[in-house]
Amino acid sequence: MTKRVVVRNWLLGAVIGLFGVVVPVQADEWQEASAVVVSTTDDMLSLLVSNKKQTVAEVTPAIDLVLAPVVDFRTIAKGVMAKYYRRAKPAQFDTFVTVFHESLIKTYAKAVVTFEIDSFKLQKNPGVDTRELREKIWVKVYASNNVYDIHYTMSAKSGQWMVTNVVLDGVNLGLAFRNQFATAMSKNGNDMDAVIADWNLGSS
Repeated sequence: MTKRVVVRNWLLGAVIGLFGVVVPVQADEWQEASAVVVSTTDDMLSLLVSNKKQTVAEVTPAIDLVLAPVVDFRTIAKGVMAKYYRRAKPAQFDTFVTVFHESLIKTYAKAVVTFEIDSFKLQKNPGVDTRELREKIWVKVYASNNVYDIHYTMSAKSGQWMVTNVVLDGVNLGLAFRNQFATAMSKNGNDMDAVIADWNLGSS
């Protein structure tokens, strides 16, 4: 894994963590969704500093504490399974959500122990998402003399703003994971249990 890929993985986890405060849906949805980023930046950066010298095992619970309440893992997992979701038994889907969640957290924890963000800037979207309770929040992140563009898709259908997808430097991570799942199904003869058991998102 290249340094830039590690940085991307870390930034994804770290900046998603900026959504650590849940804000109820109100009239101006973009303002409310973006306010979550601004209001929690200091807390997230403090968390990263305090965990900088910790081991992966030590930092993982802190990362999970930030991400779990604000990332819609079930919706993302459903999108990752795509057409295979309808074939999955409820127990298989629940297991995949758990595996997906755990592997994602581990991936970010491995990167966060060695990387730190310099600054970030909220960007006003050039377009408007007209769908109710859906917003796209754009963030420009400055780190290690590099600039990264992160676009979040957020939904408040559950009554609170949650992340449902991320595009990092033009890479649609939801789509990348979906392709990974489909490829794994093909290689494993459509054995969903095997695919779920082997899923790791590069966290191993």
